[in-house]
Amino acid sequence: MKTLKSVCVAVLLMPLTVVAPAAAQTTDSAKAANTNAYVELLKGDVEGQREAIVTEILQLSAEDGKVFWPIYREYEKELRALNAVGAEAVRAYARDFQHLTDAQADELLSKSFQVEGQRVDLKKKYYDKMKAALSATTAARFFEVDRQLQAIGDLQVSAVLPANR
Repeated sequence: MKTLKSVCVAVLLMPLTVVAPAAAQTTDSAKAANTNAYVELLKGDVEGQREAIVTEILQLSAEDGKVFWPIYREYEKELRALNAVGAEAVRAYARDFQHLTDAQADELLSKSFQVEGQRVDLKKKYYDKMKAALSATTAARFFEVDRQLQAIGDLQVSAVLPANR
């Protein structure tokens, strides 16, 4: 089984293999390792490991950590509240998908779009906070990790939704 560190490193490298597949140093085995790391994360408790993954990837100094973690925890608190609203829409869809009226489908998707917009606004707000308190580079690194973890979480949710028939 891969260690948390190797999974985290593979997750960080995945965008590089997607963005630059023709790069000389990108090998089929590296792509396979990255894909396997994503599969392991998809099987696991990403939300429960989020802070450990962020810690491992960012490798903040003690001084930067004192600044970063309070901002991160504020962000996570607000994000969890938004995710709860989004999760309720997903549960409603899963519960009623076979009998949704057009009005219900429209309401659920509108709620989903609203939550997505609020997430973007939240990320912009906290990017600005992190950038001001640390650096744009550190903030960008965090939000790239956050984006990948959110995508994995979204895939985990999608995997349990009923198939459209």
